[in-house]
Amino acid sequence: MRVVSLVPSVTESLYALGMHDEVVGITYACPNPEPNHHRRVVVRPVLNTENMGQLEIDNAVREHLAARKPLYEIDYEAILNLRPDLIVVQDLCHVCAVTPSQVQVEGLPRTIAVAPKTVNESLQSILELARLVGREAEGKELVERLRMRLDLVRDLVSGLEVKRTLFMEWCYPPFCGGHWVPEMVSIAGGRDFGVPGVPSRMVSPPELISFMPEVVVVGPCGFNLERSRKDAESLNQLDWFRALPAFARREVYAVDAKRYFSGHGPSIAAGVEVLAEVIHGECVRDLAPEGSYTRVTFGLIASESEGKDLGEPWSNRASRNT
Repeated sequence: MRVVSLVPSVTESLYALGMHDEVVGITYACPNPEPNHHRRVVVRPVLNTENMGQLEIDNAVREHLAARKPLYEIDYEAILNLRPDLIVVQDLCHVCAVTPSQVQVEGLPRTIAVAPKTVNESLQSILELARLVGREAEGKELVERLRMRLDLVRDLVSGLEVKRTLFMEWCYPPFCGGHWVPEMVSIAGGRDFGVPGVPSRMVSPPELISFMPEVVVVGPCGFNLERSRKDAESLNQLDWFRALPAFARREVYAVDAKRYFSGHGPSIAAGVEVLAEVIHGECVRDLAPEGSYTRVTFGLIASESEGKDLGEPWSNRASRNT
């Protein structure tokens, strides 16, 4: 089977099902574990956000949506030339990926849309995808392994204090976590500000101060660890952020959101393992993937930060409001 995946999470799932050779088309944001393997990139963003701050990105996206301008360029000719048997899109967020309405072009093959909103729906989505591509046995085995990892985390945090946790899916303006992320926080032993199964939303500083989070996790949608950390460091400039209990407790972390939180593929289990270490680091260790998170030091000496930090302390760097 030849598959064009326009959803990074689906691409990840297809690889996990052993379909590396059958994924022929991907997006600019999809993982590619085999750089030498030719996979045609058929979707690219209209906006170049590499040197834009979060507020600039937010404003640009809002302007495009208000003007009904597309956020992505789709190479329809390339897709047709790839002769796929199946195209997969998402029907969840019109900002994050291509949606069904954007691929209604004559001549394209069968197109399916995925839209999981919770952890369980994400696992069910993997099973359904496996069935559609003829890898049902592999799908059942994969999901069983993921459920075992989630159950292990539940067991590890069982009986521990449930900590108020703020997962920041965006910083400027602040957004709380949405869809599967609040549930991931719950499995890891926290109580997130966001609501499970509900989209992320913009929140006000008074709301966040009233919530009194004991732990803050900065994971801007689509950002890697280094970018997340830079944005987390800049929050030190905000009075309302410094008023949060998590800031006083030195319990502010940056995570690799692009890899572990922005999607609903198999990495959702690793994301829960990351959160378990972040929220209950005094009891849960050596579970999260290396390089998946870092404590934000705000000028503390490097020895006081977690061992998964990837660079020099903030005091040796210029802060950047991005």
